Amino acid sequence: MTRQEKYPETAYFIYHNQNPKHRITGDCCFRAMSLALDQDYNTTVREMAEVMCKTGYALNDTKGESAYMDEKGWYQHKQLRHDDNTKYTGKQFASWLSVNFPNGEIGNVVCHIGGHHIVCFKPTYSGDGINCRYKCHDTWNSTYGTIGIWWTKERMGIA
Repeated sequence: MTRQEKYPETAYFIYHNQNPKHRITGDCCFRAMSLALDQDYNTTVREMAEVMCKTGYALNDTKGESAYMDEKGWYQHKQLRHDDNTKYTGKQFASWLSVNFPNGEIGNVVCHIGGHHIVCFKPTYSGDGINCRYKCHDTWNSTYGTIGIWWTKERMGIA
């Protein structure tokens, strides 16, 4: 069974491995950020290493990730909460993005999910090219995990 068969596409998830050698390894921050930034994976690795050298934070440390995304001009948002103060799961976050940004107007979103893992949610259009749904793009379906901090290219008046 392939990983794509193990993790089939759902309403909230699409299998995607941004690693150029298609390795399954602990490189989630590079995969998510290079996909969200629409840039080469190896460029992202090199740039993040430069940020690590400047800041002293590890490549997969939240402070290092935040420094990198800030350098790229992205905005960090606090963890979303429901009105009853419960946290959003990845599925709920994908639905929230799809409802609030039905045309994909905020573009790609990078977020922590399930503790330390980091993923990219992308606006995904149906065959008609009009209807948009945000989906988690990754090598495994982590959408049951809790959403933590997240980043967008555009500044938003929320969180």
